[in-house]
Amino acid sequence: MKQSISPLEKIFAVISLILFSQGFFPIIIGGDNFEGGDIDSPLLRIIFILIYAITIFLLTFRWQRTIAFLGTNVWFLFLICLAIISVSWSSIPDIAFRKMVALVGTTIFGIYIASSYDYEEQLKVYCWVFGFSIIFSLLFVIAAPQYGIMNTAAISGAWRGIYPHKNGLGASMFISFMAFYFLSKEQKKYRLLLQIFCLLSVILTYFSESATSLMSILFIFALSQGLKHLSLRDKRSVLLILLFLIVIFSVQFLLLINFNTFLSVNDKDVTLSGRTVLWKSLWQFIQQKPILGYGYGSFFSGVHRQTDLLWKVHNWSPVHAHNGYIQVLLHFGFVGLIPLVVGYIYSLFTSLYKYLAYKSSQMLWIFLYLFYTVCLNFTEVSFFSTNSITWIVTVASIYSLKNKIVAPKPKVATSTS
Repeated sequence: MKQSISPLEKIFAVISLILFSQGFFPIIIGGDNFEGGDIDSPLLRIIFILIYAITIFLLTFRWQRTIAFLGTNVWFLFLICLAIISVSWSSIPDIAFRKMVALVGTTIFGIYIASSYDYEEQLKVYCWVFGFSIIFSLLFVIAAPQYGIMNTAAISGAWRGIYPHKNGLGASMFISFMAFYFLSKEQKKYRLLLQIFCLLSVILTYFSESATSLMSILFIFALSQGLKHLSLRDKRSVLLILLFLIVIFSVQFLLLINFNTFLSVNDKDVTLSGRTVLWKSLWQFIQQKPILGYGYGSFFSGVHRQTDLLWKVHNWSPVHAHNGYIQVLLHFGFVGLIPLVVGYIYSLFTSLYKYLAYKSSQMLWIFLYLFYTVCLNFTEVSFFSTNSITWIVTVASIYSLKNKIVAPKPKVATSTS
């Protein structure tokens, strides 16, 4: 049954998601030079704890629906419980506990989005979030370039808008593009306006110089157009789908191996070679604790003995593994990675099957977004990220998979007589 959400609650959701996307962090924290990585401050901790508390209150107020939603994804609940209990085997339990609380709070917000808003309402909330982000990002670039444009020793001239780093703008604009594109298919009245913001999302992504986000937009859009013409009713379509998925994964793998060469025409350097060296070193640490890992959020910390050794050897201080799957192994070992992979495969194929069977745009949204995160985590980390809009939308997508499918509106035939 569709719930009635008050305007005040929707405002809370929009403001919270802007903060989860790291919007306006340069203003909140102060300063204009951020080199990326984790951003933390006492004020931000207070703000996010307040958001967690309000979210828990709202979910408790709808406790019956909340409990019903929680039980729809046992594999996902297992992973969150694993993150909670992993604090017990962490060598730095105080830091691990703080990060675990942030993860649980972020995940709860994603469950709140999925359980409180239907598909179209979720898109509307996302569009309000990124509509404000686009407008203020353009204002920052034009009126306050010291905030809106990066000017550091490593990066100069790339747009970052209201975000601390250009990659934050790029990642947010990818979700923005998807939200405005999908909502434009549902809303005829405001279709032109939504398409304009969709285009602005692409423009901001381009000027952010975030190659990963721009490639993701082009790739996901092409994939969505290809899937529109396929159906389970046609055996040839089924074969094409299987072939298409094989080609997609093959291309993704080849791009991963030759990414520097692929981007050399634009003089880009994503330091993939540096990442592969890092991955080899991390694999040695994984082999020391392959079953349960080092505990959630424990490995990449300056006070962690193995991390300190890693930083000294590489003369580099990465704050994560630059690979979501390796990061999960460091968090929880194979006990965490196996259910994550199995659960993701189940969610991907379930959403794809439901889309091809019912042509539900909601299922296409879920499939495309989850597929994007699968690819993203080959070179970045979004799995189990704290205070991250990417993780929130992931959680909301996984839990929305069990929502009632709304059949597409039939096209009304026009009379020619």
